[in-house]
Amino acid sequence: MRKIIFVFVFLTGSALCSARIVLFTPEVQHTLSGGIMMDTNTGFSPYVDGKSVLVPSCFFSYKFEMPQLFAESGMRFSLNTVDFTASTAYWPLFWNRLNVGAGVTYHFLSYNDMFFEQDILPGVFFRYSDRDFSLTTDVDYFYKWTRIYAVEKYIPWLTNRSLAVRSTWKWFILNHLDFYFCISSYSVYQYYLFFAPDFMTGFDWRFKYGLIVGAEFNIQYIDMMTLSSCFNNCEIRLFTKWVF
Repeated sequence: MRKIIFVFVFLTGSALCSARIVLFTPEVQHTLSGGIMMDTNTGFSPYVDGKSVLVPSCFFSYKFEMPQLFAESGMRFSLNTVDFTASTAYWPLFWNRLNVGAGVTYHFLSYNDMFFEQDILPGVFFRYSDRDFSLTTDVDYFYKWTRIYAVEKYIPWLTNRSLAVRSTWKWFILNHLDFYFCISSYSVYQYYLFFAPDFMTGFDWRFKYGLIVGAEFNIQYIDMMTLSSCFNNCEIRLFTKWVF
């Protein structure tokens, strides 16, 4: 087994060393995004209030992107919650198609006077891009720490360690239409322990002057690896973006 691992590492290292590598390209793209999300009143989502079938929240974000580097942050507001999330990754370009690198994501959620939690996810990032298709994947170490105000005198922090995985397939259809599908154990504003998978599909339509509008549909399950798997919640997102 050790010999097989050694051969694999050797071949992979040789291939990367012989690849055409682009470490930095001074091409900058900015993206401003905003929209609304609507969660169904089910499961354990903190974004529902027990009174409405669909509970709205709003979000906005900014992304700075280069071919080998990106950084983005955003906030989400609902009746009871405030979310902040930020992520960055550096991934050099190989063979003009494959990005491989490392990055980190940070998330903060505050739920009124009940609790707040923080999540940090350092990991490895991959992206394969072609003319009509792209595949983006990250695999992360997931650390969560939470403070519940009612018991903080006795238990200051609740901590959990887990694994996080996210994979997105995107197809560039026609000249202005993109369609994508994602399977992940977390989303931008929801971080559950492995394995509570998100299944998301969406599309966006590109107009002139960098304007984009789109929609996403997301469902999530809890404990899907066990016999007690159950439906958690459904989420609909409507958004617009300005790329410049």
